[in-house]
Amino acid sequence: MNKEKQDFPLKDFYKDIYKKYDLVNRIFTFGRDRKWRKKAVDECLDNSPEKILDVCTGTGDLILEISRNAKSAIDLTGYDFSSEMLQKAKEKAKREDRKIKFIEGDVAAMPFESNYFDSAGISFGIRNLVYENSSAKLHLSEIHRVLREGGRFVILESSKPGNRIWRFINGIYLQFILPYLGGAISGNIKAYKYLAKSSKNYYTREAMEDILISAGFHIIHSRSLFLGSVMLMVVEKKQ
Repeated sequence: MNKEKQDFPLKDFYKDIYKKYDLVNRIFTFGRDRKWRKKAVDECLDNSPEKILDVCTGTGDLILEISRNAKSAIDLTGYDFSSEMLQKAKEKAKREDRKIKFIEGDVAAMPFESNYFDSAGISFGIRNLVYENSSAKLHLSEIHRVLREGGRFVILESSKPGNRIWRFINGIYLQFILPYLGGAISGNIKAYKYLAKSSKNYYTREAMEDILISAGFHIIHSRSLFLGSVMLMVVEKKQ
């Protein structure tokens, strides 16, 4: 991960906040993240995949939800650079007796064959790969590489609302409430200041579409959620 524009390495703050990460997400989204994630899961499964990759899997919420909803056996892989986040994901999968492979590594150099996965998803993690990151093109190129031709990539992420009034309200929440609430719960206000800032300043849905098209993806469809504060995008690797 590029750290030139960050005051601390991403790995360090995830190491600090992983224990309370799920709790803060529930509070931060008013519990809506579960509903949004289920929509992303439906899209990940829509092309009847046999192999699915969860990029930046974190504590495994997306890949676990995919496992719960899959109607047949699927090769499931969760990939992340944080060993602490992955350990929590493994514990959650073990409690549910879910067969999921969790692999630690950098998205810029994933240890998978080209054209391997039928579907890939990422839940509130792509801004870490793209926002103010000099390796953004490499990250997207690697995701593109490991997908088969026609394979789909499903993205659930924060978005900059189009409505000016809601953008202002959303910005106030992200700048003055989330960092201090997340910091109080997790014990690391610096981490949540970064997360809030990257959410507040992230791209609009339309700008993200342009970035993905430039990376070699074809837009299947995209939609705004929560008055434009969140985007759900479904793209595919061009055949």
